[in-house]
Amino acid sequence: MWFEGEGYGKAILIGEHFVVHGARGIGIGIPLKTVVRVRRAPSLAFSFQCGDLLKEATGRILERVAGDADFEVRVESGLPAGAGVGWSASYCVALARAAGKAAGKGMGDAEAAEIAFEGEKVFHGNPSGIDNALASHGGALLFRKGERPEAVALGGKFHFVIANSGKKGPTRELVEMVSSFREGKPEEYGAMEEAEGWLVEKALEALRKGDAEALGRVMDNNNELLARLGLSTPKIEEIRGIALGEGALGAKITGAGGGGCVLILAPDAAKAREIAGKLGDFGAFSFTL
Repeated sequence: MWFEGEGYGKAILIGEHFVVHGARGIGIGIPLKTVVRVRRAPSLAFSFQCGDLLKEATGRILERVAGDADFEVRVESGLPAGAGVGWSASYCVALARAAGKAAGKGMGDAEAAEIAFEGEKVFHGNPSGIDNALASHGGALLFRKGERPEAVALGGKFHFVIANSGKKGPTRELVEMVSSFREGKPEEYGAMEEAEGWLVEKALEALRKGDAEALGRVMDNNNELLARLGLSTPKIEEIRGIALGEGALGAKITGAGGGGCVLILAPDAAKAREIAGKLGDFGAFSFTL
């Protein structure tokens, strides 16, 4: 008998990398998901090709949820891997939920996120926890590492586009790179972290008021900080340029950077669809939060 669990994708609105070191950040769920199915088996088996990290993460989650029981694992996902939209977190949350059902355990969003974090540590070394929280909870969340995420009430609808630069961003290496920057240039990093904290406050205000124009300005300012950390690429800036030239209110790296996806804010749903069409070569899609 197969048991099924789901986990959703995410985009970081404000605060990636800074959240790893204890700053606040804001993330949003996106309407693409990963579905994992499991059934009892004589030994751990996968119906898809996977690397050592995924096998280790899977083993940790299954041991946490079901002890010594072994499973066959299947996965289907609409999320690109290594693109900053939370594939690994969505997988870990979906796996935790599926294994929980197989073990006869009820599992709320908070517990699924907590268990998925064990797998995220395998993938990313020192993750913040925001990805697995969003994969489990969805919506818009204010987040600080080690604290329970707080849902953000929205004062209106926000219309987004996500476009994929086509290059995978190596999250673990980029997290380590930013950590080295922080250690080597503590005063500069401290000033950037302070600026990031101000942007989080402005983003919260914009979200609660439904002020898309203000949020777009915050996103652009956030991208400037991430670029200073060495996280942008020519392709990311090309996508941003196209989107802003087509009337986007703001556009930024989302996730670890070094490739991956760009999060774009449009003034309305029609413009979001239009921008997604212009960025069709980058697999762009639009959605409303």
